[in-house]
Amino acid sequence: MNISENWFYALKKEGVEIMAIPAGAIPFQLESDGVIDLDTLNPEEHPEFEESFVYNSFELDSDMELSLSGSADWFWEVYLNGEKIFSVMETGNKTCFFQPGYHFFTGLGRKGKNLLTVHIRRGANSGSFGFAEMRPLPPPKELTVTVDPDETLGKIKYMNAVNNGPCIARGDQTRGNLPLWKAAKIPYARNHDAAFWSGYGGEHSVDIHAIFPDFSKEPYDPASYDFTLTDRFHFQIMEGGTKVFFRLGSKIEHNPKKYGTQVPPDFKKWAVICEHIIRHCNEGWAEGHHMNIEYWEIWNEPDLSSGQEDKKTWQGTDEEFFELFRIAATHLKKCFPHLKIGGPALAGNQRWLKRFLAAMVTGERVPMDFFSWHIYCTEPAMISAAAGMIRKMLDEHGYDKIESILNEWNYVRSWSAEFIYSIETIISIKGAVFTAAGMSSGQDAPVDMLMYYDARPCAFNGMFDFYTFRPLKGYYPFIAWSKLLELGTQIKVDNGGRNSIYATAAADGDGKIGMLLSNYVECDELPEAISLTVKVKGTDLTDAKLYIVDRERSFEETAFRKNSDGGISFEMEPNTFVYLENA
Repeated sequence: MNISENWFYALKKEGVEIMAIPAGAIPFQLESDGVIDLDTLNPEEHPEFEESFVYNSFELDSDMELSLSGSADWFWEVYLNGEKIFSVMETGNKTCFFQPGYHFFTGLGRKGKNLLTVHIRRGANSGSFGFAEMRPLPPPKELTVTVDPDETLGKIKYMNAVNNGPCIARGDQTRGNLPLWKAAKIPYARNHDAAFWSGYGGEHSVDIHAIFPDFSKEPYDPASYDFTLTDRFHFQIMEGGTKVFFRLGSKIEHNPKKYGTQVPPDFKKWAVICEHIIRHCNEGWAEGHHMNIEYWEIWNEPDLSSGQEDKKTWQGTDEEFFELFRIAATHLKKCFPHLKIGGPALAGNQRWLKRFLAAMVTGERVPMDFFSWHIYCTEPAMISAAAGMIRKMLDEHGYDKIESILNEWNYVRSWSAEFIYSIETIISIKGAVFTAAGMSSGQDAPVDMLMYYDARPCAFNGMFDFYTFRPLKGYYPFIAWSKLLELGTQIKVDNGGRNSIYATAAADGDGKIGMLLSNYVECDELPEAISLTVKVKGTDLTDAKLYIVDRERSFEETAFRKNSDGGISFEMEPNTFVYLENA
C-alpha cells in the first residue's frame, strides 16, 4: 500500500487549511477495520456541523493512480495535493455505516511527497471516519474469470429472501404474480410494511396495534385479537412456497400522528400479546394454525429517529426501547425456546448499536438468536463492509453464535436530492444488476440471510411492475440465485481483482456448475464493455448455456466464443449480468 498508516487530526479554525498539516495536529492510526471515532482524540464537546481535517502524508516512487475508499459521519470531501477528488458535502455520507468500502474514488499521486486531506463536517451522532487504499483496478478492456470446483467455500446462503409476498388476483381481477413468484423460489418473506398495501390486508393486518387494537383488553382472551387479514396474508405468502418471517411491531409512520410506533404502556403485557400471536400462528390458539413460523423479530428501526423531534419508528427514548427489547426477548425465548427470537432491525446508527449491545449484556444477558439490520447504498461492496462491522460488534459482546440478517436493502443514492433518481434506478437494469451484485457481496460476507426491500407494490419494488405485476429486470437475479441454491455448494471464483465484477459460483457435487456474474457500475458515465473470458478448472464449457440480462434482454440465452482450452469468451457491457451453467 502507498498511503501511510499515520494520520493527523485537527479541528477547522483560523490557520488550518488543506495544504499543510498544522502544528499541534493530533496523530492517530485507524483501527484494524480501517475506522476511528475522531471524538476519542479530543474530549471536548463536539456540536453538530463542527468541521475538521484529517491528513495523510506519504511518498511515491513514481506517478500513479491511487484507488481509494472511505466513509465519514456525515458530510466530507477528499483532496489529493490540493485537488478535490471526491465529495459528498451536499448529500452527506448516504449510509450510517462508516467502514471503508462504501465510496470508491481515484486520484493521481505524484512522484515524491503527497498530501491527502479529508475535510469533514460532522453529523449529529459521531465523529466516525473510515478510510482504505484499495487494490488497483486491472486493465478495463479484458478480464479472465477463473472457477475452481475443487475449492469449496460452504453452502450457498439465502441471499434471495424478500420483504412481503406475492400478489394474488381476487374476485374479478386477473392481475397477479403468483406463478412468477413460485418460479423464483423465494425462501423467506418478512411481513414488515405489509399494512401499506390493501392487497395484503392494509391497515388491518400484521402490525400489533391492528391485531390487538385495544391495549386495555385482556391479552389471554381470544376475543381481544383480530387475526383475519393477517392470517390470509400469511397463507398468501405460503401459497407462493415461501416461509413467513414475522416482524412484531409496526410499519414505519411518516405522518404527523403516530399509532403503532407509540411506546406500549406496559412492556410485559406487550410481550404477552406477542406470545399469543405466536401461539395463534404456530400452535392453533384462538382458532389458529400451525404455520411453523421460525423467525420472530422484535420491532423495526428503533434507532432511525433517535434524538429527533419527528420520530418515525419509535416514539420513546433509547433506554425505553432497550427495556422493551429485554423484557420481550426474555419472555418469548422462555415461552418458545425452539423458535428464533431477535431484532431489532437496526436502521444503521452505529453509536446507537454500541449502546444497545452494551445494554443487552448488562446484568442478565438478553437472549438473541439473530440480529437484524438494514442498509441502503449505491455500492454492493458496502453490504460486505457493513456485515463485517456488524459481525465484529456482535462477537465483541458475546453474541458470536447468533445469525446476522440483513432484512432491508436496496439501491439509494440519496434520500433527498437524488431520491427520484434512486427509485428510477431501482426499477431499471442498473438496479437489477445492483441486486445481483449485492447477493454475491452478501454471499462472501459474514451475513446469514439477505431480505430485499421490497416485493410489495411500491417504489422500492424492482422485481415486479407496480401496475401490471409483470416481471422487471430485477426479478431475474432471484431466478439466478434460486439456481445456485439448488446446486448447493459455493466454489471459488477469481474475478481478477476487478472491483466492478461480482461473481458467485456453485456446484452440486455431480459435475453440474452454475455462476452468477455481474458487471456493476455506479457512476453515470459508463466505461467500455469488458471482453470476458471464463474458465472452469477441469470442465469444458463449450456446450454451456449463457443467459444474459441487459437493457434489451431478460434472462435470454446468448451466444459466446468457444476457446481451444475449453473456456468461453463474450463481451459484457457495464450494468449487465449473466448466468452461466454447464450442460
